[in-house]
Amino acid sequence: MVERARVSQVIDGLFPLFMARPELLPAEWGADIAAAKGDTELARIVADYVAGMTDRFAIAEGERLLG
Repeated sequence: MVERARVSQVIDGLFPLFMARPELLPAEWGADIAAAKGDTELARIVADYVAGMTDRFAIAEGERLLG
């Protein structure tokens, strides 16, 4: 699989996982998560976190969290 396609597939798995289980995000994101008022604000936080991932880190997190 082309790496870009692989990263997209991993992101497609990580985003809903982090939405369902935001406690899986790093502890330094905890205050933002706690302050989120609803799913829209949580989605912005999760999107910001995922957007900051490098391709290699996203793949590693996908393997660790999604198998």
